[in-house]
Amino acid sequence: MENILNEPIESYLNEKSKNFGGNELAGKFRNDFPSEIDKLLIDKTRYKTIGSPGKGNWTDCPWIAILDTLITETPQKGYYPVFLFKSDMTGVYLSLNQGVTDVIENYKRNAKDVLKLRAEDFRAKINYKSSEFLTKIKLESNTKNAKHYEAGNIIAKYYPSDNLPSSFDLKSDITKFLDLYENLAYSDNSFSDHTEKNHFETKQIRLHWRIERNTSLGNKVKKLKGYTCEACDMTFKEKYGVLGEKFIEAHHLKPISELGIGKFKVDLENDFAVLCSNCHSMIHKLEDPSDLNKLRKIIKTVHNNV
Repeated sequence: MENILNEPIESYLNEKSKNFGGNELAGKFRNDFPSEIDKLLIDKTRYKTIGSPGKGNWTDCPWIAILDTLITETPQKGYYPVFLFKSDMTGVYLSLNQGVTDVIENYKRNAKDVLKLRAEDFRAKINYKSSEFLTKIKLESNTKNAKHYEAGNIIAKYYPSDNLPSSFDLKSDITKFLDLYENLAYSDNSFSDHTEKNHFETKQIRLHWRIERNTSLGNKVKKLKGYTCEACDMTFKEKYGVLGEKFIEAHHLKPISELGIGKFKVDLENDFAVLCSNCHSMIHKLEDPSDLNKLRKIIKTVHNNV
C-alpha cells in the first residue's frame, strides 16, 4: 500500500511535464490506485473509490476519493474521505472533505466562505480528538480547485513524503475516517421526524431509509433476485405487459435495531427482498418490517379464505 502513495509522489511532477492523453500514471490514478485502496475496504458493494489526475489536463493536486454510495455517488457534491496530494508532492492528506463543484455552481464567488462555514458545522457534529486531526490543510497551489479543497476540509491527517504509512496504519486510518464519515451523515438533524427516538435510534432510521432509497443498491438487488415479488409472486410484466417489464421494488429486510452505525455491510443476497409496490407498502405496516415470512402468511391466509 505504501506504493499507492509513493508512486504518485515520486512520479507526478515528472509525468506532469508530458502529454496528458494516454499517460500511464494518469491511467493509474483512474484505475490502479483506486483498485488498490478498494482492497482495504470491508465492503466493496457499498463503497466506490474514484481517482483523478485532472480532466483533459493535469491538475495541480490529484486526488483519490472514497464514496459511501448511501451518502453520495459523485465527488462533485456531498462529503467523503479523499486523498489530496500537495502540488509540490511533498506529502498527501487524507481529508474528510466536501464536493466543491456543486457548491461553486450554487454560490459562485461566495463558495469558499460557504465551504468553510459548512466545515465548521460538520466538525461540531462529529466526535473526534482535535490532537489527532488537522482542521486546516495547505496544498501549495493557487488554483481555484485547490483553494476550495482547502476551504472544504473538515478534518485531515497528513503524511509527509518521507514518512508514508504502512499498509496496516493506512487501513486503520481509512477505517477511522469512514466511521467519522458515517456518523456525520447520520447526525444530520435536517430530518424532522422520529424526534421521539433516542439519538442512536434516529441514526439507525436514517441509515435504513438511505439504504432503501439508494438507486444503485436497488438495481443490484433486482439484477440478482429478478422481478417476481417474493411475497405474492406477481410480476408487473404479467399484469402490464411490456410496460411492467423489469419493474419491481427493493426492500431492505435487516431490522432497524440491528443496523450498527460504522458497522453496516451490504449483503445483497440476504438483506434485501424484491417486492411489488403493494407488498412493499404493506410490509412497512408490520410491527417488524423485516418479517417477510409473516407477510407471506397473511397473503396466504387471506387467499385461502376467499
